[in-house]
Order: sequence, then structure tokens, then C-alpha cells
Amino acid sequence: MIHAEPGLFLRHEPLTAAMPLVVDVSRSGREYPKEYRSPLPFTTVHDNVSMYVEDLWAGTPAAGGTLLYCTFPNTWVDVNRNEADMDPAIVDGQWPKALKPTARTLEGLGLIKTRSRYGEPFQERKLTVAEIEERLSCYYRPYHAELKRIVDETHQRFGVLRQISCHCMSAVGAPTHPDAGKPRADFCISDLKGKTSSAQTMALVVDTLKGLGYSVSVNEPYVGNELIGRHGDPARGIDSIQVEINKKLFMDTKTFRRTEGFNRLKTDLDRLLAVVAADALKKRS
Repeated sequence: MIHAEPGLFLRHEPLTAAMPLVVDVSRSGREYPKEYRSPLPFTTVHDNVSMYVEDLWAGTPAAGGTLLYCTFPNTWVDVNRNEADMDPAIVDGQWPKALKPTARTLEGLGLIKTRSRYGEPFQERKLTVAEIEERLSCYYRPYHAELKRIVDETHQRFGVLRQISCHCMSAVGAPTHPDAGKPRADFCISDLKGKTSSAQTMALVVDTLKGLGYSVSVNEPYVGNELIGRHGDPARGIDSIQVEINKKLFMDTKTFRRTEGFNRLKTDLDRLLAVVAADALKKRS
């Protein structure tokens, strides 16, 4: 395990023969910077953390993959958003480059979060250009640089690569989400609607999970974002997939504690990792 600058990332190297597998956990960090502030109660702030995801995928090194875990909170700066995907209203001053906020960002869920998942105002004031730039230069960009380094080195070594970007989701769509109030499947598997993965790898992941007894949706309600968009390149043998796991499978959202389902789920994810890694190795150039 490699710990970079405190509060930035943890990198877990393969424990067995290396495989063409990279797993990133980007939105589960809980190392709050000293200058972190929010007007919301800590319980609400903490509810926006994708909890236990790094534990669920902790079998990655044993499967021969590299696990990169982002340790700062996504509510500080969200590495699964493009740098231009920011609401201009959060900036105190004039941002030096053109911003391209998505509809979800204007609802509060962009690069710099302005609202919680349930719509409460997340920031107590606007942020200066210098404050936002510091978050980008000291947190966001170093994390992306490390993920790119791992992806590039692994792909160069094997000629193929499977990237799994790992997240968790509420059992029912939150008010700020496109499926507000609707129950969700056990898993949502995404590839930006066919852009970041081959159909074969997507089918392998979906069919493996269904074979283990889970319900699976594809690109609904999530299609994926920056982390798979930067690296997925099926034409070059790089298949990048986002995996969202329903929290009802492994945690009590009222107490933030693991449930009895956690161990079974982790065992099944270990099986999925082995299947994906072995399949990728067969296709190495």
C-alpha cells in the first residue's frame, strides 16, 4: 500500500501476479481538509460519502489488480466531474475559463457541490477563484494524474486494460436525481452508453452479476462520468465501466453501519474481479 500526501490517495498494489485490472474508488474519502466547512450537520455531510465502497472492493490486489482510493471527500472537489462542469454561481469572481455546467451541476451536484443529495445548501458562501484553484491543483489534478499513470503503465504492459470505477447509490432515487422516488436495481453498470467499453465486457459484468442473483440496470439511472470518460477506449483494448452498488445490499443508511449482507456482497465482488481479470488476460496483445 502506498499513501501519498496525507488526504490525497491510497494506492494498493497487486498481491499476486499482476493482471490488466485497475479499480478506482473516488467518492468514498473521509479525510476532511482542515479548512473544510459546511453549514450542514455532519450527519448530512457524511451521508454524501459513498461509504464502505473501498472495503467492498478491497479484494482487488488479491485478484492481481491495482486499487486507487481517493481519500479526500467528493464534497470538497468531485474527481468524477470535468473541471468545466461547475456552477458559475459558486464562484466569487470571474472564472478564467469557460464553464460548461451540466443540468445536474445546476441542481447542485457538480465539480464543487452546492447542494446535498436531498437539496440542502452545501456551501455557506461563494468560493474565490484562488480557493477553487487550490482544490484543483492540490487534490483533483494529482489524483487524476496518478490514475492516468496507473492506467497507462498497466495498458502498456498488457496491451489491454479493464478499469472498474466503483460507487454506491441509494435504494430509491433522491430528489436531485433523474429517477427521483423510483426504486433502483441492485447494480447499475455504465459505460457512457457504449462509449467507454466493449459490448462484450459490459455483457460479462452484467451476466456475472445476474448469475450471482442480483438485479442489474444498464446506464440507468447513471451513465458514468469523468473517471471512465477519460480512460475508456475500446478500440485500444481499454474497457472502462462504472459500477454503482445499491446501499440496501450492505448498509443501514440510518445508522451508517454495515449489515449482514456486506460479507456476501464482498465475496461476490471478489468473484467478479477474478472473472474480469481473467477475461482481460485472455485478450492481451
